[in-house]
Amino acid sequence: MSRRPLGDSLIDARKTYDLPALVDLALHAHPETRASWEEAQAAAARLEKDRAAWYPRLTAMAFAQHFQDTLIIKTGPLRRNGYEGFGGLDLAWTLFDFGRRTAAVEGGAHRLTAANFAFNRKHQEIAYRVAVAFFVYQSALARIGAAQATLTAAAEGAAAVQAKFDKGLATRPDLLLAIQEQAKASYDLQDARGALIQARADLAASLGISPAHTLNLVDLSSVPLPESLAQSAEKIADQALEQRPDLIARLAELRAREAEIKKAWADFWPKVSMRAMVGDQYWGGVRPTPPGDQSYSLSHLVDVAGLTLEWTLFDGFERTSAIREAVSRREAAQAQLESLRLEIVRDIWKAYADTKTSLQKRDFANALLKAAEDAYAATRESYGHGLTTVIELLSAQKDLARARYTEIDSRAALLRSAATLVYAAGEMNRGEASGTTPPSPFTTGLESR
Repeated sequence: MSRRPLGDSLIDARKTYDLPALVDLALHAHPETRASWEEAQAAAARLEKDRAAWYPRLTAMAFAQHFQDTLIIKTGPLRRNGYEGFGGLDLAWTLFDFGRRTAAVEGGAHRLTAANFAFNRKHQEIAYRVAVAFFVYQSALARIGAAQATLTAAAEGAAAVQAKFDKGLATRPDLLLAIQEQAKASYDLQDARGALIQARADLAASLGISPAHTLNLVDLSSVPLPESLAQSAEKIADQALEQRPDLIARLAELRAREAEIKKAWADFWPKVSMRAMVGDQYWGGVRPTPPGDQSYSLSHLVDVAGLTLEWTLFDGFERTSAIREAVSRREAAQAQLESLRLEIVRDIWKAYADTKTSLQKRDFANALLKAAEDAYAATRESYGHGLTTVIELLSAQKDLARARYTEIDSRAALLRSAATLVYAAGEMNRGEASGTTPPSPFTTGLESR
């Protein structure tokens, strides 16, 4: 039986969602958030389980049985039959274990820290995926507007050529070229609409909701974009190495592996435990054989207490192998930590370069669009006066369409690279989503107009 996504019940059809609101929805609705939360809860439960070893264990015991036995006495064998019962309490308490429990609790605490920071990083990851999907959706929406404007211009151009053709001032090939360009613009518009549907589905998947839902989203076309990088790549990398949740989680895992080494060494030492038991033992309906006229019953209190020393002297080098395994796991964790540090620095430098390039390309894209608009307006006016050919008009129209798409792509690329830079720095979180500009949840190293 199919089950609707949990996020479907969290959607407010009357609300207009901006990026922070979408991130908040995803953090509540996405299954990966719940899975990461449950992993953190499981780590907390494992820590409490490790701490339970410090407490005594109290067990209630009871049993009953029917018995037949033979006792050898001077007069010969005496056979008995009857029933027996016992009820009591058993107390077991490890008093000294030379660091086993301490190491287990220490390792559990570090793993809980790792799970908590992994949960934080999962928040950042989901927020990043939502941001990228949202920017792609907005880009696809803007491309529809650009395609519609191109279609309108193509239709106007075809009408202008038709008017000249009717007056004998244009040739039939000129008219067919204009009609062809109009048909291509119609095709591009439908293609843009298809891309928007796919972008909407991807956005829904990043939110953890069904693609069947249509959300009311804000339009980012008029929102100012980041203007410059406020920090150097080295500064951002230094901050990331101090605050990235996954790096802190990896460090906590390394500490947990070190606690495993302590526990492995502690296994070479003995354990001292206390054992105590108290209860009542009862025999009833006991009759001897050969049978007599009498039967007897007996009840008495049983109590036992003592100390137990357990010390494994030889185990086939199992403990030695356990130490080697623990040391190797610690070294592997150390190598993974160093690898992640290198990966973080690499990702930040790459995202920094992409953002810097996107900022420069954005300026060129705006200049290109302005020039293409002016060129198309001048060419269209010249064509109306018979000073340019239809080929020049259609060429200017194509250049304008490409300039529009270039401007849209440059905007989307800048937003994505800005989000990637902040995600790589580890600063994207729920509390930073202020909603003033598209990259406002991703304020690392960026200044806005």
